[in-house]
Amino acid sequence: MITTDLFKHKFIPAKKKSEFLMIVLHGRGDSIRPFREFDNELNIPEMNYLLLNAPRKFMTGYTWYGEPPYQANGVLKIREKLFTLLNDLELQGWKSENIFFFGFSQGCLISADIGLNYPKKLGGVVGISGYFNFYPRWRNNLAVDSKKTPWMFTHGHADDVLPLPETKYGVQKLKDAGLKVEWIEMEKKHTLEEEEYPMIRKWVRTQLATLGR
Repeated sequence: MITTDLFKHKFIPAKKKSEFLMIVLHGRGDSIRPFREFDNELNIPEMNYLLLNAPRKFMTGYTWYGEPPYQANGVLKIREKLFTLLNDLELQGWKSENIFFFGFSQGCLISADIGLNYPKKLGGVVGISGYFNFYPRWRNNLAVDSKKTPWMFTHGHADDVLPLPETKYGVQKLKDAGLKVEWIEMEKKHTLEEEEYPMIRKWVRTQLATLGR
């Protein structure tokens, strides 16, 4: 079980007792509701899940940050809250190296920001149909341990919300900085498709194997 007052959340325990945790971040205007069966869809019995609602109301759901030019400040505020959450989780017995982030769209940007800036290695970062907010001198601020975090991104050629070339350019910047990134291009729109679950499952299992599990 996980306790936190930082976000409205839902904890889904692993079907097999486990020390692995995936923090799930939705996209703009969405919420945790569509992810309530995420454990069954992803089908990794040894994974616990922590679904988080973004703090700001937006339309019928929530948003993690405001639109440009107010994006940078909002991302920094969420980073601070998630760093606090990660520290709290560590006190509750969850090791950072066993914690994965999964984010769709806005949630992908936030997940990537945590991966770039949290000073410890994470289990991995999975980003779906997302993009990045690179701050000045971000390469110089990469902690040695954070460079060990593995990444996986999927994106669609038909994405009419976040064009694939822009995200691909961001992924290349990550690779150029020495980060371990798997990049998958798909024939899809700005969506999370059923065919992506086996890809994510395989990638996560590979990371679990490297942890000796």
